[in-house]
Amino acid sequence: MKKKIIASLPLIAMASTGAVFAQSSVNLYGNLDEAVTVIDGKKTWSGLNSGGSSDSYFGLRGQEDLGNGLKAQFVLESGINADTGTGENGSGLDFKRRATVGVLGNFGEVHLGRDETAAYKAMDRYDVFNHAGIGGSRAWKLHNDRDDERKDNMIAYFSPNFGGLTFAANYAFGEQGNSTWKTKAYYNAAVSYENGPWSAAFAAEQQNNIDYGTSDIRQRAYSLGGSYDFGVAKVAAAYRQANNQPAGQSDYKDKTYTLGASAPVGAAGLVKASYNRYEYHTPGATTEFKADQIALGYEHNLSKRTALYGTYSYLKNKNGGTMSLVADAGATPDDNGKQHGVQIGLRHAF
Repeated sequence: MKKKIIASLPLIAMASTGAVFAQSSVNLYGNLDEAVTVIDGKKTWSGLNSGGSSDSYFGLRGQEDLGNGLKAQFVLESGINADTGTGENGSGLDFKRRATVGVLGNFGEVHLGRDETAAYKAMDRYDVFNHAGIGGSRAWKLHNDRDDERKDNMIAYFSPNFGGLTFAANYAFGEQGNSTWKTKAYYNAAVSYENGPWSAAFAAEQQNNIDYGTSDIRQRAYSLGGSYDFGVAKVAAAYRQANNQPAGQSDYKDKTYTLGASAPVGAAGLVKASYNRYEYHTPGATTEFKADQIALGYEHNLSKRTALYGTYSYLKNKNGGTMSLVADAGATPDDNGKQHGVQIGLRHAF
């Protein structure tokens, strides 16, 4: 009998190991989005752009069941310039979109690393063009030298869902020599509520000691958004204000107003429209630049993961502003600050 038990031990061990492996999983996921783009401004510019209706990226996501309702999780996500095959930042492969490790349980989720901020996650849903392509809002990208959507060195917490109400908070270390916990640190909190057709969110952020041109500033930002789905159409609105205070100078405000609507067309189509108003400053300038952006778009789903889309956008700068629909030196507004643009693209998720 003992010999039979001893002989069975390796099989039991293998079965146990297999059970442990079965509790772990790693998945590959991503999205590829490319669009033919034509911009008419001071000169006509045309090209192939990555991310006409949503970002292009791929990632690895893994999870392990630790027992007692607790799970470990990691996410590595890399942005792609699908038109050139380079990384999102114009270099090779990196994981600048997200690189986190964390735990999940009845208490919610805690993860560490680089990720989108809680404020951006809460407000992203209120732009019908997904903050992408020539139709997307630039609320988080009024200044190209800034990275307001994501932060390095971040501790993030996301609460469970309490009857539609959720809460999230972040703290990102500045990691400066001879510094306190406040130096170059970032912190924010966001609260969201969803109930049937209703959705609403509010977020507050503070970033200390930003290198902003020739100035060192502290930025405090506030965002508010909401949407309502009528069935035949969905409307959304958002507002973001960033109060920038340069050292030893009076502060100034950057503001974005967003209004959008989308409506299903048949079983596979979606038509959408948006308006954005920007009021902003550039480093060292006292003038408040302004711009108005109008966008119209249509998406046609070929399947659950593949879609064709088209977008038209019009941008009008005021007070000498130079905002452009695409980030290319050849695509500049005309002498009156105007630009028109068209994108036709294909998107596939996996």
